[in-house]
Amino acid sequence: KKSPDELLEEVKIHQVERDALDRVFKTFVSKSDDPRAIESCVKFGWQEVSRVLHELGCRQSKQEVQLMVWEVDEDLDGYVSKEEFEIMYKRVVSDKTGLEPRKLFNLVQFMMYDKGNTGRVTVEDTLELIYVRYGMEHLEKEIQALFGENEKTDDGQEKSITFSEYLEQINKRATEKRKKKSFKKS
Repeated sequence: KKSPDELLEEVKIHQVERDALDRVFKTFVSKSDDPRAIESCVKFGWQEVSRVLHELGCRQSKQEVQLMVWEVDEDLDGYVSKEEFEIMYKRVVSDKTGLEPRKLFNLVQFMMYDKGNTGRVTVEDTLELIYVRYGMEHLEKEIQALFGENEKTDDGQEKSITFSEYLEQINKRATEKRKKKSFKKS
């Protein structure tokens, strides 16, 4: 039987995911007040996460943001290192139980989709990452889970969602999955 660390080693991150993860990690680090942190690009803390959330129009308390960092802070130094960032990503994408902490992951995933840092994502923005993770056979289902039945607005424009709307969809889906699991058990 393999250890959790050995299982994580087996989780593959596609190059397109790695590029997006690197971009997002650098975005967090760039929010630092410490020029040395930006230069070395090795870790970020709750303040940087809070700044990103603020830019996305999502205000959370200091304690809520600190919890996001704490959930993935393996060495308990109050910061998320590049290694911890990648471990978080691998744990969540390989989690079959739905029990892995996802607060920071959900923010990171949204930012991975939001390549232009506009604070909104469209179906087009999500296609490549969803395709490499889930494959063509699950693409439509994953898109509908994020954007609903209609991928266009009433006037024919491509639908886009904010981080708050994204979280709403993600949380709704997680609740539905938990209900299905508990229904199967009974």
